[in-house]
Amino acid sequence: MRAIALPILLVFAVAMTGFPANAQDVPTVYLYVNDLTTPGALSSDEFNSLEDLCYQVDSLTSAEIAIVVVNTTQPAGIDVFASRTFSANGIGKAGRDNGLLLVISTDERAWRFEVGYGLEGILNDALVGRVGRDNLTPALETGDFYGGMYDATYVVGNEIVSKYDGGSASREPSLLVLDWKAIAIVVVVFLAVSILTRGRSFLWMGALLSLYRRGGFGGGRTGGGGARGKF
Repeated sequence: MRAIALPILLVFAVAMTGFPANAQDVPTVYLYVNDLTTPGALSSDEFNSLEDLCYQVDSLTSAEIAIVVVNTTQPAGIDVFASRTFSANGIGKAGRDNGLLLVISTDERAWRFEVGYGLEGILNDALVGRVGRDNLTPALETGDFYGGMYDATYVVGNEIVSKYDGGSASREPSLLVLDWKAIAIVVVVFLAVSILTRGRSFLWMGALLSLYRRGGFGGGRTGGGGARGKF
């Protein structure tokens, strides 16, 4: 048994070297809501409700809204954190740059909108600042994170749907996509176990059912515009 287990562990070790173990200053985020707080700021129902709202905006206009909730944006600070997160994840469609990022930091009691190039004519600094002050700040002050995020997202989403002529998405947004890196790892392990157990590796096939991850954004660019506030 030990002779079999050791090679399997070695295969795992080699396969997993592509995944960094250290924490990132800039998180990888996905369509559309990313609650990275501990403990979580949103319930599952609240998360799904926000996701559905962002999905509708994407389906109708191709514009991508990202919501990221974190405990802290330090050491960068919320302005730099928002800009880097937007750029690193390419929020918005490539060539249209129609992304919008909302960052909320619970420990710093701060929020920021970061606006893509393609939406700056619709969502100017004054407008998103007013949306934040009218909808985010009052709700977040009372601890109503969901209510503040939903109302603010609804208002900016309505502005986009009403005034942005980006055309509908060329295809339905993919909330789940195959994770090809994970598939490669499972295949390598499957083959190794198959060899070591002389073909008795059918149990590994169940792992293929969970090789999906949430879809990513389209490759848009930030315009540097936006607004921030405290609560």
